[in-house]
Amino acid sequence: MSAYDRWQVLRGDSTESRDLLFSAKRSSLIQLKTELDVFLANNTREEVCDFKVKGSWFDRSCVVYAGESSTIVAQKM
Repeated sequence: MSAYDRWQVLRGDSTESRDLLFSAKRSSLIQLKTELDVFLANNTREEVCDFKVKGSWFDRSCVVYAGESSTIVAQKM
């Protein structure tokens, strides 16, 4: 997977790995709609995501799920 398919979010203007808040990556390489797996900083093994984000640029919608569950924690419709 290339660096374009993974993002790291750091505290403030930091570039230090110790200031990592969370990282996100595409759930799969081929997608019709946007789907990201989000891992909090303390989830270093990244076996299961902490949040899953599913959305559509065209529909301007987004849903955030708790991990791999169907529990919705946020949405924009």
